[in-house]
Amino acid sequence: MPIAAISIMRPRPDISAEQFRRHWIDPHGVMTAELPRLRRYVQSHCIEHPAVNGLARSLGIGGFPELWFDSLEDRRIAYTSDRIAECNVDSEHFIGAVCRLVTEPLGLATAPLKAAPGEAKAILLAVGEDDAAWPGEVELFLRALPGAKSVLAHRLLEQAAAPNSRIPELKIAVAGIAETVFESDAALAAASLALTGWRRQTAVFAVEDVIFC
Repeated sequence: MPIAAISIMRPRPDISAEQFRRHWIDPHGVMTAELPRLRRYVQSHCIEHPAVNGLARSLGIGGFPELWFDSLEDRRIAYTSDRIAECNVDSEHFIGAVCRLVTEPLGLATAPLKAAPGEAKAILLAVGEDDAAWPGEVELFLRALPGAKSVLAHRLLEQAAAPNSRIPELKIAVAGIAETVFESDAALAAASLALTGWRRQTAVFAVEDVIFC
């Protein structure tokens, strides 16, 4: 079963959103894509959208890189390589704070979800104490919403500072993370409203993906 290393990144406060986006894609994304044993690499860039709720806005997140590996051992090899050391140095040019999640994608997933033209993708971040039941519950909740095309919940294995990085740790208690694709922007916006009052504090981020591999 593959595992995913998902970072939650807050941009440096002294650069613009466009500078953050450009540097993250190139050179940083190009460097990251060369990590050994990397199976999939997708950058989910946070965008302005009616679905983005107040909790998401308050967190100030710029994006979520997802790095998928075939095993924890493959991730260990990648994160002890010379290339990751170079990536850690480059991260200081555009990231202000970061935390990293290690997750087990549920179901038969072998890659992050991908939105087709005209569809809309969101990342949901449950804030609070870790809850082993959350992935299954949020999956059922999202699949029942009108316009939901696909849902991928992640079982949280670990949350920690980025290893061997000098960037400050982003202090967010994460209870769970999921990604979902809707048939339209309107369906995503309606889903965000439906999440209001759900049993967990859930930040809804609309994202656009840059796929490297």
